[in-house]
Amino acid sequence: MLRLTPRDCRVMPWKNGGGSTTELLIRPEGFSLSERFLFRVSLADVASSGPFSTFEGCDRHLVIVSGTGLRLSVGGRQLALEPFQPVFFSGDDAASGALVDGPVRDFNVIVDRTRATATLVVTQLAAPLWLACAPGETVVVHVLEGALNGATPGDTLVLDASHTVTPAPGPARVVLARISPRPG
Repeated sequence: MLRLTPRDCRVMPWKNGGGSTTELLIRPEGFSLSERFLFRVSLADVASSGPFSTFEGCDRHLVIVSGTGLRLSVGGRQLALEPFQPVFFSGDDAASGALVDGPVRDFNVIVDRTRATATLVVTQLAAPLWLACAPGETVVVHVLEGALNGATPGDTLVLDASHTVTPAPGPARVVLARISPRPG
């Protein structure tokens, strides 16, 4: 299990230059946004309404982790993003966001849809949880509140093998992302 703190991660401009994001993890390691990565996990700070970056050939999973919310227009759909309620959409589609009441921070998982799938949930852990990893899977646990295996808010745990995560001293709210290789 790898523990990443905010200082271990790089802050970079959005692909479209409209804001900044903290890249928590990209695979293969060291790839850039101009290369065909397998997956990327990041936190984006959205300070103003505007367009999202496109990621052709990718699927996007996004959840608001701080702030009031965001109205997302994507592929002809209008989605109301509320805190801790994940959404999924194609990175091919033009998307734009309108802030509801001030800035938000969102947690993003972007996967190459031909090579990987992903799931994303926000959950509260009050007891130890066994996280099984199948061969080739990566599980990312981002701590929002509380503590988990020594990780505190803002820290991220990366698992590529099965492991138990334990909240302490009380419950922990986390974003849990599972990235799996696509069969075939």
